[in-house]
Amino acid sequence: MWTYILLERLPLAPLYYAMERPVIERDGALIVIDEPERWRWGGETRTARVRFRSLGCWPVTAAVPSDAGTLEDVFREVLTANVSERRGRVSDAGTLERHKREGYF
Repeated sequence: MWTYILLERLPLAPLYYAMERPVIERDGALIVIDEPERWRWGGETRTARVRFRSLGCWPVTAAVPSDAGTLEDVFREVLTANVSERRGRVSDAGTLERHKREGYF
């Protein structure tokens, strides 16, 4: 998929590119706080250069530290990553992962 995106120069959603974003760390995951009025878990917000490797509903998708600011940078990061693209899906570590093991889907 990523090779096709690069070859065809398809546009990516801006969230795939690294930017300085306000984040809060929650159980080791960097959650982007783009709507502070919706955030209820507390904690200290800081700014970090991050991007999303996988997009999902807020706030169950964590960002990852990155400097990938171009399509080529994102492609290179994807090719050299030694973890799953879904690593940032906070929900996978809990209920959804349990449901998969139990044969729910």
